[in-house]
Parts: sequence; C-alpha cells; structure tokens
Amino acid sequence: MVQGWLKHIDFILLDELSLSLVLFSVIAVSYHIRKADIGPNPFGLVALVTEINLLLIIASDFLGTVVHNSDWTEFKNTFRHCFYLLSFTLLAMLIRDRKIVYRPEIIFLCFFFYLLLSFATRVLWRRFLFKHARKKYTQKALLIVTYENHAPPILRRLKEYAFSAYAASGVILVDRDAAGEEIEGVPVVANMSFAADYICKSWTDEVLFFRSSLDERTQQLIERCREMALTLHFYTPIQGIGENKQTIERIAGFEVLTANMNLMSPYHAFVKRMFDIVIGLIGSAAALMVMAVTAPIIKKASPGPLLFKQERVGENGKKFHMYKIRSMITDADERKADLEGQNSHADGMLFKMEFDPRVIGNRILSDGTKKTGIGDFIRRTDLDELPQFFNVLRGDMSVVGTRPPTVDEWEKYQYHHRARMSIRPGVTGLWQINKQKDNLPFEEVVRLDTEYINNWSASEDIRIIFQTIASMFRNIKK
Repeated sequence: MVQGWLKHIDFILLDELSLSLVLFSVIAVSYHIRKADIGPNPFGLVALVTEINLLLIIASDFLGTVVHNSDWTEFKNTFRHCFYLLSFTLLAMLIRDRKIVYRPEIIFLCFFFYLLLSFATRVLWRRFLFKHARKKYTQKALLIVTYENHAPPILRRLKEYAFSAYAASGVILVDRDAAGEEIEGVPVVANMSFAADYICKSWTDEVLFFRSSLDERTQQLIERCREMALTLHFYTPIQGIGENKQTIERIAGFEVLTANMNLMSPYHAFVKRMFDIVIGLIGSAAALMVMAVTAPIIKKASPGPLLFKQERVGENGKKFHMYKIRSMITDADERKADLEGQNSHADGMLFKMEFDPRVIGNRILSDGTKKTGIGDFIRRTDLDELPQFFNVLRGDMSVVGTRPPTVDEWEKYQYHHRARMSIRPGVTGLWQINKQKDNLPFEEVVRLDTEYINNWSASEDIRIIFQTIASMFRNIKK
C-alpha cells in the first residue's frame, strides 16, 4: 500500500500544474497588457514558488485528508496552504536578495488566482475519482467477524473508503445469532457455529477479525481459516489510544503492537528534525546578534555571566541544561524559596509573579512606583529564550513542543501531568502563544500541551511559529 504523500501524487501534480499555470498566465498578461516591469527573472519566480510549494506539501502533508474532506474544510486547508506558501516565498526572497525583487501586486495576484484554481481542481478531481471509484467486482471480498456494536461503524468506514481494495461481503457476529439479518446493507451470513462451513463454500478472499474475542469458538474459526489458506487480519487496538497512534513493530524478533499518544512515522520524525535544524540555525544566528547587543547592558546592570544555565527535565524525564540570556540576578534560584508566598500559581506547579524583584532592573521606588529595566524587556519580548536554539541544534529541544519544567516542578507531577513530557520540549508551543499564558492554571497548560501532542502536524508547527513571531513584535511595541 502506498504510504505518506506518494498516495496523493495525482493531487500534488495537479496542484503544481495549477500553480505553474497561474504564475505564467498572470506574468504574461501583466507584461502584455500593462508592459509591467514584473521583476528581473519571471522564470526564476516560477521555479522558486513551485519548489517551495512542493516542499510545503511534502513536509506538512496538507493533502493527507483531501479525499475525505468536505468542500468547506478543503477550502480552509487550501487558504491556509496559500498563506504559508506566500509567507515562505516572501521570506525566501528576503533571505536571497534582501528585498522583494518582484512587483508585490504580481505576487498577490498569483496567489489569489492560485487559491481559486487549486481549490477548484482538488474538488473536481476528488469528485471525478469518486464517480469512477473501484467497482465492487474488482475489490476483494472481505468477511468481517466482530461484535454487534462494532459492526455498523466498521461497515460505514469501509463504504467511506471508496478507493479501498476491499468490499464487505458479509458479517459474522460473535455475540449473537443474527444470520439472515442485514447491518448497514451488508448481510449477516452465518453464526459462529457454521461460520467455517460458510467460508468454505462462499467467495471469501480475506477475513477481518475486528475487536473480536479470542474465545474457544473464535480460536477454532481462526484455525479453520488457516487450514483454508485464507489471508487473516486482526484488529485489536489498545483501549483509549487512537488508531493513528498505533503501529506494528519488532522488538528482539517479536512482533508487537506499539501505541503512543505522540506516535509519528519515521518520515514525519525526519521532517520535524530537519525543520528544527534549519530554524535552529537561523535562531542561533539571531541569538548571537541579540547577545552581542544586550551583553554590555546586562553586565552593567547586574555583573555576572551573560548566559543562564538551568537544569530542566526533557523528553520522558531526561534531564538537560537549558540556556537563556540572563534576565535575573545571579542568586535568583536561591531567593525563589523566599518568594513562594507571592507565586500566582497556588498549586506550585509553575512559578509566576506579576512583579518579580529578582528580574534585572526591577525595583520599587520610594513612592511605590514599580520600575522595570533590561531584564523585564528581554523577558516580555521573549528575547531571553533565543539561546535555546543552541539546545535545539544539540537535540535536547525542538522548535515547537511543550515547555520543559524545572526539577522541583517535575517532582510534583501526577500521572497525567507526565504526558506533556512525552515529546521533546520546545522553544515555543501552544501554551506560549496563548494571550493569557501568564495567568493560565497548570491543568489548562497540561490540556493545551496534550492537545498539541495528540494533533501534531507540520502545518500546526508553522502556525505556532508565525503566532510566536507576531507575539514578540506586539510585545516589543508595548
């Protein structure tokens, strides 16, 4: 079975063709009608945008659910994809030429018409495929052995997958005799006592045991199917863990069912790591520049090292040293215990203060006015977090993930809290882009982190990064 982005190669080719057609058309019309100076090399623009588009599609799996999406969902996905494509195109131009070398109206016209054409081709091609879907007589006859309450959803699922190689030829219920009845239009062909005899005399290519028990009757049926040399499938998921978080692996030669809430394919793990390295290099360069500017200011306000190194707890409890630009006085950790009574998080799972006297430059004047300085600025704008891109390059952290707790916070964790540490911690994340992040209760932080882990995608990482950058600029203006 074709896996990953290759299974939608037809949609990818159509998308690239649509994009190329729009680019050439808009460029040609603009030049012919307006004699517009569109830029130095129109063919370079086409090559740049189509390459970025292809990389985005492969890396983010935008087309992963294109076959099953509603038209409205597909339009939203197409719009989001166009937004990211436009953003990365402009960024690539700035990195390469340090300015936008093509006329802005040409670029925006291209992306507007690409949005319309791309959406139209996806919807029309999907409808064409469904209209000419694989006919039943070309599909394999799949007999399903399951419980009565599981039969309807699995049969509906098979019908939804119009391109599947299988068609349900019949159902056998484990928990009751319903021979002669129908479920979702599929006949219940036999009871368990006569199941083997029915299979022997009927057109049955393969048998799926779906959440069926392994009692004596089922074991006997499995043995009879084995004697008939039938292909057998067994679906026995681990309770409470989504199907897309389970896979088959080998450990010391044993074939095992592996389940994890943040399970990702080797391909997606590779994409995320490559993404971390690229962004990590850019972030590290930015960190060095910020450090060069802030170092003399910080050292003058508070003598001591520029970088602050603190032990944090990372993926699955692995400890590492996380780096920050120092925004607090050198004995901040020792003074933390004296300030616990002013912690805005009463449960002690996080430590936040509205006005922390340990921050460099923070002081209360004689008239009660609260004065801030360089420490508050770099914390408010998150500039102090930039050295964590060094941790990203080392592999301790990821660009997007969950925030690593301190050791004393980690020691207070309950079972469900530990779930947020099942992936590499991140420089930013779903919690960090929340406007109320400083006032969120810890359980809400855990919920947001768990939501990110369960629904991870490359496009979600890109969205979080853009929102993080936007938040930094908002805070700089304050």
